[in-house]
Amino acid sequence: MSDLSLHAALIGGLVLLAIAGDYLVTGAVSLARKFGVSPLVAGILIVGFGTSAPEMVVSLDAALSGSPALALGNIVGSNIANVWLVLAVPALIAPIATGGFGQFRALLFVLLATAAWVGVTSVMPLTPIIGVAFLLGLIVYAVITVTQTLSAAEKGVDVGIDDEGGVTGVKLWAYLLVGIVGLPLGAHLIVEGGVGIARKFDISEELIGLTLLAVGTSLPELGAGIAAALRKRADVVIGNVLGSNVFNILGAGGLVSLFGPVEIASGFPNYDYWALGVAALTLALFIVPRSRISRLAGLTLLLIYSVYLYGLVSGWNILSLFGGLYG
Repeated sequence: MSDLSLHAALIGGLVLLAIAGDYLVTGAVSLARKFGVSPLVAGILIVGFGTSAPEMVVSLDAALSGSPALALGNIVGSNIANVWLVLAVPALIAPIATGGFGQFRALLFVLLATAAWVGVTSVMPLTPIIGVAFLLGLIVYAVITVTQTLSAAEKGVDVGIDDEGGVTGVKLWAYLLVGIVGLPLGAHLIVEGGVGIARKFDISEELIGLTLLAVGTSLPELGAGIAAALRKRADVVIGNVLGSNVFNILGAGGLVSLFGPVEIASGFPNYDYWALGVAALTLALFIVPRSRISRLAGLTLLLIYSVYLYGLVSGWNILSLFGGLYG
């Protein structure tokens, strides 16, 4: 691609992300109201899973093309970006309330999925058996999320359903379609240009996966998160991040594993897995005490993400630090 084409792809992708993100959030909240489930559930299952489609497609394509480091770097890097970037930017627009109905359960699945990923891949390659287990875990997560919310609503528990206006009928499904199709398409335009430039400078696949691909395929989540923040839908912002992080590991990771064995790059446990764990715990620091994610907190998260990227590029090795302390 020429320089002009790269710029056109980047601008067009950003515009498409903004429009599609707004459509997806509006459609998801309207669909939640239609079926009597909370906007959090819509954020997890529709926005979170829908915006994670790029991670799944990119990771699977990379694995099938013989680039497992690119595939796994995309999954790990996206989950880190979802917390320190995708959650941070909407908080700069409007503070995000946490601790609502269903968030603790969703957080538990994020922590369990993260622990399972790090624990398994640190000692063995990803295999088809692990892939099946991950995919079954994803199905269980989705079923529990919906059934628990419907059961609570039937018992009169406030699950966050409101009577705000939205879209209905054919328009509702059109909004969802535009959002789910438009977000990955916009991300693809941005990712294609970024990866093309990176490869011209001979940057490693692992680094591309953890940075350009991770951020690029997290752009749908970011677009949806910004749209939700502008509409004052904190529950959708939180659900988007929680659902996406579970789907990335159990869904995208599960599909990649089916074509295993897939070896993990040696650098992941040295640095990136530490960041992945801290990112998951960052969610807990807000959700468990029901703390509001303020604009200052959003800036702090962006600063943490900047430090992570600097360490990544600089080749930081956390394990070596522990080795120095105890060696």
